[in-house]
Amino acid sequence: MKVYYSLYSQMLNINALYEGFKKVYRAKGAAGIDGQSLSDYAENLEKNLKQLQHELQTKQYKPQPVKRVEIPKDDGGVRLLGIPAVRDRIVKQTLLNILQPIFDREFHPSSYGYRPGESCHDAISKATVFIRKYDREWVVDMDLSKCFELLDHEIFIRSAKRRVTDGSILNLIKQFLCSGVMVLGSKRKR
Repeated sequence: MKVYYSLYSQMLNINALYEGFKKVYRAKGAAGIDGQSLSDYAENLEKNLKQLQHELQTKQYKPQPVKRVEIPKDDGGVRLLGIPAVRDRIVKQTLLNILQPIFDREFHPSSYGYRPGESCHDAISKATVFIRKYDREWVVDMDLSKCFELLDHEIFIRSAKRRVTDGSILNLIKQFLCSGVMVLGSKRKR
């Protein structure tokens, strides 16, 4: 298994940050707790990305808490979403662009969530193949309640350390895990 020791310099590349911004911009999304929209950020894009680059380079970057939003579910409950600030989404996307090629190849071939080139339609197709090939009669659809909120950060970091030993990258991941949630004007742990 290959271990990656030095990745943080890729975070400091202005072109990598710009690529992160382009993906965030295409995905759209609402403003975070700072109220800054994607179009507001884009108005001074070069200046904003250079500021972000400087903060990452000098290790002054700190992610803001995410904005808590409640989305109604069909069953009457609510799904809690966290909306990061635009600048934090750019850093997260840039980090994802660096880490995804490292970790994605280790995922189970039947894993479809949050993976590039995979969709719910692919999962349905695979389930259909299994039903027909193995004469199955049932498909189970699961949604783990509060999965990300209950995830043990230390287990996650230990797992990441098996492939990535760059302390600056690991610290950035920890910062995102501990950035908190803003609920009714009050910061809470998540």
